[in-house]
Amino acid sequence: MTPIWIDVFVGVIRDNSIAQVAAISVLLLVLLDWVFGIGNALASHSFSSEKMRAGIAHKCSEFGFMLVGIIVDGAAVGGLDLGYSAPVFTAVCIYLCMMEIGSLLETFSDMNPDLAGSPVFRMLAQNKIDEVDE
Repeated sequence: MTPIWIDVFVGVIRDNSIAQVAAISVLLLVLLDWVFGIGNALASHSFSSEKMRAGIAHKCSEFGFMLVGIIVDGAAVGGLDLGYSAPVFTAVCIYLCMMEIGSLLETFSDMNPDLAGSPVFRMLAQNKIDEVDE
C-alpha cells in the first residue's frame, strides 16, 4: 500500500485524465521542439553545443515548473489551504504547451519561410505566448 503522503501527489495526475493529457501534450511538444530544433540547426549549419546546453536547461526548467504544479495541487488535495483550488498542474501544462507551440512555430518559420505567410500559421502565431529572454 502506498503511503498517503505519496499518493496525494501521485493522485494529482493518476486520477485526472485532463492532467494526463496535459502532461503528455507537454512531453510530446518538448520532444518535437527538440527534434525540429536540432534538425533546423543541422540544416542551417548553426549547431552549437552551447545553444544545446541552454536548450536542455530550458526544458529542464519546464519540467521543474510541472513538478511545482504537482506539488501545489497535491498540497491542496492533502488539506493545505493555499487560498485557491484551481488545478495548478493543468494550468502550468497549458502555459507550457503554448510556449512550446510558439517555439515550434519559430523553428518552422526558420526552416520554411513560406509557412510563415499561411493563414493557419498566422492564426497560431497570434495565440502564441511571447517568451521572455528567447
